[in-house]
Amino acid sequence: MIKWVRNCVFLLFLCFSFAGFSQESNQRTLTIALTSDTIQLDSLTIYPNSFNVTCGSVQLSRNEYELDYARGKLLLFSQCSDSVVIRYRVIPIRLSKIYGDKDSSLIYNKFKGDRDKYLITTSDTQQDIFGGSGITKTGSISRGIAFGNNQNLAVNSSLNLELSGDITPNLKLLASVSDNNLPIQADGNTNKLQEFDQLFIQLYNDKFKLIAGDFWLNKPQGYFMTYRKRAQGLTVEHSWGVDTNHVWKTQVSGALSKGKFARQIIPGIEGNQGPYRLKGNDNEPFIIVLAGTENVYIDGRLLNRGQEYDYVVNYNSSEVIFTSRNQITKDSRIVIEFQYSDQNYARSLFQSATTYHSKKMDFWINGYTEQDVKNQPLQQNLTDPQKLLLSEVGDSLKLARSSSVDSTAFVDNLIMYKIVDSLGYDSILVYSVN
Repeated sequence: MIKWVRNCVFLLFLCFSFAGFSQESNQRTLTIALTSDTIQLDSLTIYPNSFNVTCGSVQLSRNEYELDYARGKLLLFSQCSDSVVIRYRVIPIRLSKIYGDKDSSLIYNKFKGDRDKYLITTSDTQQDIFGGSGITKTGSISRGIAFGNNQNLAVNSSLNLELSGDITPNLKLLASVSDNNLPIQADGNTNKLQEFDQLFIQLYNDKFKLIAGDFWLNKPQGYFMTYRKRAQGLTVEHSWGVDTNHVWKTQVSGALSKGKFARQIIPGIEGNQGPYRLKGNDNEPFIIVLAGTENVYIDGRLLNRGQEYDYVVNYNSSEVIFTSRNQITKDSRIVIEFQYSDQNYARSLFQSATTYHSKKMDFWINGYTEQDVKNQPLQQNLTDPQKLLLSEVGDSLKLARSSSVDSTAFVDNLIMYKIVDSLGYDSILVYSVN
């Protein structure tokens, strides 16, 4: 049954092939002077029942030659002193040609071991996006899903990537990317902190350095301009000069400031090691201190962070606790400088520093500016009347008041209030269930 179906399919194939080949004759006649016993007749497949070969006037029998129909190759067993005349028809297709979407050598290779014969391999070369073998790459990436009967579905991610090496013969790369998708900061109970979310990319050589991502801006050369800021953006340094005795160096930075600077003097309490709470510049009681930005002094002496050293700090609750190495008394003078997250407006930061050094003179000029980006509020969107009100406040903060009360229909599952006029002084809100 299977053989009959196979023959039918082959006949249909031949019919369609001849139908498509009908415009051009498939008859071949060749006259060949023998120089070898093997003859390549055609590039197409020969139709089996159409073939005959004649030596002079004598037709050769089937036992005197061997024909490979699919490859169109003839092998003669008998010698012929005259020319050979060959007549045949061809099928308009080469059946010996291998047709396939995949290369079978990728799946099976007889030279492999028994376990690896069917191991798929590829000869394609992937181009390294990081510049080739000169870059050392280490890291990991992970994804996780958390769910439970008292929480919604959440996706957690973690990425740690470190790169270092040469991009070009005169340019080096140093990069560290960390993203753990955690809404917390590192605990301030150790001397060194582990950053959860950090992006740091540095391109540099002997005279040039570019840093993108999270970086520190430290006090430049000079008596003034004392600062140490945590920023996120871009900073560029470049030095040039005729020789080592005359050197110019320039640094330019543009970034978003991650926090606002504050300095707080805390009176010590006899026998109380803490916690001592930190407040903002406007006495904000609930602030988040940026990790690693604090400088803690007792009686003018700078302390070291860590449980085995002088103090520990909880950045999320903005509390400082002193260890037993420093006994706090009522006469202790505690000064803490820190940066805290002020989430009212985005803060822009621009800094520049230019220095010149020679044997006879040192010269420097520095500039620094930091301010709120007034068109990018983080917690609220101000309306035009509110912006007009703020522009007319002047020096009195008491005038910077705007009512946010709005009217709505009653809803059973919401806490609602009604407005009661209080002698024209202000509107009083009274809880209502009606």
